[in-house]
Amino acid sequence: MTQTISINPELLIGRGRDRACYRHPDDPDFCIKVGTKPEKQTRREKRYFLYLLRKGVDMRFIAPYMGDIKTSHGTGALFPLIHDDNGEVSLTLTQTIKANQIDRGTLNRKLDQLYRYLVDNHICTRDVSPNNIMVRRRAGQIDFILIDGVSRPNLNPLSIRLPALAKRSVDKCWVSLMQKVNKLTTATVVPLHAA
Repeated sequence: MTQTISINPELLIGRGRDRACYRHPDDPDFCIKVGTKPEKQTRREKRYFLYLLRKGVDMRFIAPYMGDIKTSHGTGALFPLIHDDNGEVSLTLTQTIKANQIDRGTLNRKLDQLYRYLVDNHICTRDVSPNNIMVRRRAGQIDFILIDGVSRPNLNPLSIRLPALAKRSVDKCWVSLMQKVNKLTTATVVPLHAA
C-alpha cells in the first residue's frame, strides 16, 4: 500500500493559479505540486514529460515531472526542488530582479541561454513568466531553471513533433516573458554590470 505523505502549511513554497507547491517533508531535493481546484495542467505536463523522456531530451534547465504521489491534500505531482548551494529554495527571476541580485548583462545572457536551450531541444512551452523561472546559484554559477509552463501548447499533435512548431510555441511565450522582464527591470534599478 502506498504511503500518504502528510503536508502542512509550513511546507508551502508558493501558490500559483491552479496549484500549490510544497517542500517534500522527507526529501529536501523534491517538491510536491497539489491542485487547488480542478485543473488539467498536471495531466498535460505528465503526458508531455513522458514524451520528452522517451525522446531522451536534455532536461538540465527544466524541472521535470517525476511521478504522482499520494498526499494528505490529494494526489500531488513530484518535481525536483530547485535550490542553491546553501539548501535554500532558489529565488524566482521576479524575486531576483526586485532584490537587485542580478546585473543586466547576466540577465540577458541567461535568458538567451534558456531560450536557445528550449529551441535547440524542441521543448514546447506555454505561459512562461519570471515567476516560473528559478535562479539557481551553485558552485559560483547561475542557471535559469524553468519550473512551470513546459507543456504541449495546443491540441495539434504535430506541435510537439515538428521543431518549427515547437519553436513557435517558445517564441510566442518569449514575447510575453520579455515584456514582463522589461517591466520588472524598469521598475527596479538593475545595474548594467556585476559589482
